Amino acid sequence: MSVLLHRCRTCQHPADWHDGRNRGYTSCSCCNAGSADPDPEPVVQPTFASPSGGPEPLLRPGTARNEGTMHATRTCACQRCQAVYERLDPVRLSEVGRLT
Repeated sequence: MSVLLHRCRTCQHPADWHDGRNRGYTSCSCCNAGSADPDPEPVVQPTFASPSGGPEPLLRPGTARNEGTMHATRTCACQRCQAVYERLDPVRLSEVGRLT
């Protein structure tokens, strides 16, 4: 499922890659230092259905992801993510990248 996320302004990786439980999955020194500088503007991280290749729906902010696994997370539920989500059609992701 596609999600809204915040990128680190230093390395451009998702800000949650800097969390302690995610460190070590990348060779990025910024991520491994755990010192994210999150951009307050969320971006769409699209995912695509197989085999059609069509965009998957956008998860609502605050939704649990990968429940029951070691990669369980919750999508960001900040006010900015809520506002961007409300502007987007959650089924069709025609706008990808920085949203303003």
